[in-house]
Amino acid sequence: MRSGFIIFFAMSVSFTHAASAQDYRNNPVYEDKLIGLADVLGRVHAVRVLCNGQGDQYWREYMRNLLDLEAPAAGYRRSRMVDSFNAGYSSEQSRFATCTPEAAQSESDLSTRGRQLSESLASLAAGITP
Repeated sequence: MRSGFIIFFAMSVSFTHAASAQDYRNNPVYEDKLIGLADVLGRVHAVRVLCNGQGDQYWREYMRNLLDLEAPAAGYRRSRMVDSFNAGYSSEQSRFATCTPEAAQSESDLSTRGRQLSESLASLAAGITP
């Protein structure tokens, strides 16, 4: 499951850099999908911590990398992304008290959603309307 999520994130990052000359970042649709991706990262981070312990900070680090790329300075976008990550984390944490098969399924579902958001972000960055 982790490899699928890595692929979608890597695609998002690579397309973001490839199309940096375009003004796609000011597109409200791009913004909404980016905030959605932050939410998914928070949710999947909650499941990973639940199942693997506090030492698993894999998705939090990905969120930090995403922030460095998409909102490196303090501001509205960065605040929205951080708030979305934290809300997603809290929401998923309240759903599961222990690592269950349902929690593992949630991680898989979140991975699929994250991949979809990433592909859509990549399309917008490339100038393609998803």
